[in-house]
Amino acid sequence: MTDFSSSPFGNTITSTDVLTLLTAQAGWQNKYRQLIQLGNKIPALSDDYKIAENQIKGCESQAWLALHCDNDGRLWFGLDSDARIVKGLMAALLAAVNGKTRAEIAAFDVDDYFAQLGFMQQLSPSRGNGLKAVIAAIKAA
Repeated sequence: MTDFSSSPFGNTITSTDVLTLLTAQAGWQNKYRQLIQLGNKIPALSDDYKIAENQIKGCESQAWLALHCDNDGRLWFGLDSDARIVKGLMAALLAAVNGKTRAEIAAFDVDDYFAQLGFMQQLSPSRGNGLKAVIAAIKAA
């Protein structure tokens, strides 16, 4: 079992950092470029985790979610996707939920967070549904 707590997301990259980075970008092309770069910082998820039970249902692209709960009850997630934008959205989400308890994750207003980032209005319906599926999977963890 991998301990995902070494991820920069939730440690050195927080939701505040993501908000600051992405809201400072002029134009959607720059925002998407930064989002993709964030996705590239997600630690690789080994093929051992890319199995059917970890696959996120409702996401048009291939996406996987694995988790580790540490001794303090904090959840650490491993995520991966074959789509760069989805992986970037996952990175933004990881920054907000990694290292949090189930109660903290349940209390976090994900809709407001992504509304502040401005991406929900820009995503295609299928990509928006995929992001919602990732959020639901994390909240159900």
